[in-house]
Amino acid sequence: MSLKYRRVLLVAELGSDPSAALAALRAVAPEAEELRVLTHVPGPRFPWIAGDAVDAAPLVQQLRDAAASAVASTASVDLVFASELDADRIASLAADARVDLLVVEPRQPAILSLAGEVRKRLSIPILCAGSGPPRRGPNTDVLCIAVGTRERGAVAAFLRDRGGPHLRARVLARRPRRASDLHAALDIAGIGARVTLGGGRGPRKRVDLLVLARFPGRLLATGLSPAPILVLPPLPAATAPRRGLDVPDLVPVGGVLRARVLYTSGPGPHFPVPDQEVAFVARGAVAAVAPTRFGFAEIPADIGASAVGVFRTSQQGHRDPVAAVEARVRVIRPGPAPLILFDAELGSKGLGALGALGKEREVDLLAVRLRPTRACRAIRARLKRAGLSAPVVDASAALDEGVALDVGDELDGVRLARVAARMRGAGGFPVAAIVFRGASRPHTVGFAALASDEVGGWPAPAPAAALATSLAVRLEATTGAAPIPGNRVEVELDNATARRWLLEGIAAARDRVHLQVYMAADDDIGRRVEGALAAAGERGVRVRVVVDSLHGLEGSLGAHNPLLERLRDRPGVELRVQRPITGMPSLEDLKRRDHRKLAVVDGKLGLLGGRNLSHEYYTGFDEVTLTPDSLWRQVPWLDAGARVEGPAVAALERSFLGAWVEAGGAPYRIDAPAPAGTTPVRVVVHQGLRDARTLEAYLALIESARSHVVTVNGFPMALEIQHALLRALRLGVRVRCLVGSLTPTHGGTPFRGPWSTARMGATAFVHSRIDAIVAAGGEGYQFQVPSQPGWDRRVGMVCPHVHAKLLCVDGQVCTVGSANLDITAGYWESELMLMVEDPALVGAVEAWVDRLIAGSRRFDRGDPAWQQSARRREWMRHWPGVLSI
Repeated sequence: MSLKYRRVLLVAELGSDPSAALAALRAVAPEAEELRVLTHVPGPRFPWIAGDAVDAAPLVQQLRDAAASAVASTASVDLVFASELDADRIASLAADARVDLLVVEPRQPAILSLAGEVRKRLSIPILCAGSGPPRRGPNTDVLCIAVGTRERGAVAAFLRDRGGPHLRARVLARRPRRASDLHAALDIAGIGARVTLGGGRGPRKRVDLLVLARFPGRLLATGLSPAPILVLPPLPAATAPRRGLDVPDLVPVGGVLRARVLYTSGPGPHFPVPDQEVAFVARGAVAAVAPTRFGFAEIPADIGASAVGVFRTSQQGHRDPVAAVEARVRVIRPGPAPLILFDAELGSKGLGALGALGKEREVDLLAVRLRPTRACRAIRARLKRAGLSAPVVDASAALDEGVALDVGDELDGVRLARVAARMRGAGGFPVAAIVFRGASRPHTVGFAALASDEVGGWPAPAPAAALATSLAVRLEATTGAAPIPGNRVEVELDNATARRWLLEGIAAARDRVHLQVYMAADDDIGRRVEGALAAAGERGVRVRVVVDSLHGLEGSLGAHNPLLERLRDRPGVELRVQRPITGMPSLEDLKRRDHRKLAVVDGKLGLLGGRNLSHEYYTGFDEVTLTPDSLWRQVPWLDAGARVEGPAVAALERSFLGAWVEAGGAPYRIDAPAPAGTTPVRVVVHQGLRDARTLEAYLALIESARSHVVTVNGFPMALEIQHALLRALRLGVRVRCLVGSLTPTHGGTPFRGPWSTARMGATAFVHSRIDAIVAAGGEGYQFQVPSQPGWDRRVGMVCPHVHAKLLCVDGQVCTVGSANLDITAGYWESELMLMVEDPALVGAVEAWVDRLIAGSRRFDRGDPAWQQSARRREWMRHWPGVLSI
């Protein structure tokens, strides 16, 4: 049983029998390289050292021979004599010789007391011989006693540093761990010894060495222990009491492990620790150190451990890393069994059903904490009471969505489904199902979504295949959108072009026109489109129109829209409004709206983008007359749209059909048109509070970038998208973001109009989400339009609102549609996106955006004015996304 001690100091009385101490030394440190023997000779003088007294020479020689026989022949042996022994003398000799083990004899109270003092000074272990005879054969069985936290840390450090696979160690502790927890603790500490917990009630087990973490002076003095005793060095004292850490288990997604580090104390939500460095311990050493930002830290996924310990470096100083660990968590890796994720706040019946399922079938279970209202320790204790030992991961960490003030309880089912899809698509986990709470069943692709009362009747799952991590596979797994080849596609960022496409398309209709918008105004543009639809209806074209009731100001809360009411009375025109609000509205009533904008003509032509029926969406900047007294609604906005012909039009029309039927319309047949070009596209349809498909599409594309990313959007970027862009920057990807002003300005002065001041505050919110990107080396631009021929010369440079929803990646793919980059679009509102995978077309779109950026104002991170404004806006990071408009 070699415990890897190399330099040993034995303290013994001359003339005493050191055989027991040397036998213990021989068993514990057979590979010792240096042995010093400090011999205490009673009396003030001992002239025999100079050779004058020959009667002491045999004692010295006897001691020297015994010491030499206790170590290897290659080891050096040195005797040191002292007439008086004190702690200073022993400590000085031990320090000079860099001793790592101090050996003493039992039943020597004075020497034992001195040894205890030296142990505290030098943090050195003490070996004391036992009263029993030395055992024959290999000594491999160790009994460790660890009562408190510091004692457990000392034993862990001993087993890590001195033990090996040959060692069998039983550990007696006040609170024994479960087998899974023990395995994690051993992995964190880097302990290779075979460790068991508790003494058991069977026959008395052999003990070759008793290991203690406290100095037992009385026990050593009496010599009652038959086995040698090793007293471990004391651990450094912990710092002043501090709030404990709450860290969920870690799941590798996208090549990283993301930890959420919170405080555990206090009722209600658990708050993040202040920004600081945290260390991750694996195999007994610090494997990684990472800074926290708002309570999140990120390390590489290839850390190569099944468990890690976490501690705050600022509070632990130079303590042993294993002893410094404040929280121990598992690293979850994909396994062969089907994986079921469940809401960590599932009720007792649901947990019971999962427990029964786990006993009946070979499945793995994983609890997902969707909001930090309960500490992971409390969740694990609750699961244990229900008979479950599932790991607990945090949704915000898995999704990298930040503090998640942007999301509420209503989104928990979708977020749970997103964690599962991310683990399956980007982590390689064989996800078979999720078990959600709440009334809304989330949409899933490739795995089941179960309510808690459906678990018992669920058929036995087949082993779910993990997915490859390619972009195409991830997109199909998270959005359900397969590539559609054979299309002709045009993309524009010009209001006049979009108006022409819409009016010409309606005028050319022969069979049917389907139009869906979010808002419709009774203004010049609204009336022109009204006239075109009415003319189509009069010539026998079937016109179907769907408008969101709340934002279309028709049928909700007593609102009436004269434009829509006139359309309803037109021959051949059928109008439906979606989800009218007639009573006291809930948050869901207000936020879960249909935000899609789409026109389909004869099933062959599709127009989609971000434009509603209103002046600012379809009027060019050179088509208006502006003065300093103009209202902000008179200033055109920058928007984007696409014109599609080919098989993808059928997918667009199916999106309209879903909205039409939901609004009470009758279903109708859809036939796919013939190929019209060579451009492949994906049509991504997102249903509010059922999925997050457009958000997932944005994230997948950003994370696939290798060269550059361009975003054109004027709404407050979701933190999850912001974080994806920041990761792209760290990988060397060029990131450019074009934004606007929700209240258009001229020369820095807002145009007048309703809600002008509030919209300026919202503009600051939008810019706050760009500030972090600019600070990290990305490029942010505020869209500007120079003075046009019809403008009053006093107007000067105008900063309009940017309403476009455009993303371009690497010149290979771009998206356009109704989905903003904010939380409202990501979760609440139903959206429509066209993903174009045609390098020639994408290159043309990027060139158009380049021209817009060239005339815009760049946010200069070196400008003190920008730095000051960015600091003022930073608190807006915590502005609840429910206020996103």
